[in-house]
Amino acid sequence: MNKKENQRMRLTKLLFKNALITLLQKKTIYQISVTELCDAAELNRSTFYKYYENVRDILTELEKETLQKSKQCMQEIAVGEDNFHIAPLYRLLCDMQNNREIYQLLLNNSANDGFPSDMMQETIEFLRDTAKSLDIIEEKSDYLFQYLVSGCISVVQNWINGEMKESPMEISELIYRTSVAVLKSAL
Repeated sequence: MNKKENQRMRLTKLLFKNALITLLQKKTIYQISVTELCDAAELNRSTFYKYYENVRDILTELEKETLQKSKQCMQEIAVGEDNFHIAPLYRLLCDMQNNREIYQLLLNNSANDGFPSDMMQETIEFLRDTAKSLDIIEEKSDYLFQYLVSGCISVVQNWINGEMKESPMEISELIYRTSVAVLKSAL
């Protein structure tokens, strides 16, 4: 789909995505039919097939968009005195708070087992590239990055699945301070 998306197309796709998110809270992706999705979105099947081949295509699009958002936030992280600045992480956590249902579905494996590992792999690649540019790559740095990313994703999952009592800034600061302390002590 290389066509430039107009406003009507984006709105239609958004209706399908929102309907899918609602249905995924009750069923697995494999239990949702095109007819059921179209009924939930209040759109017809011909509209669905204009944009998608199957229900899984919508989930794949959601995953790609979500990964792209997190990747953009990571790319905005500037390397500085304390290794990383907090603003991009804060923006990502605000997005997670605003789109809680999507992140819950994708991170909790109820929709796709691969999404958390894809997100983790993207983050590790970013950390590896950043470490190379800082000349801090060492033999065991992949283990360190895996440790940091796993811990961060676990903190975020607990926050999203809980009552979200803490603000995105509080969680950002917790992740940032912990990551910096680990990096400083290990490298």
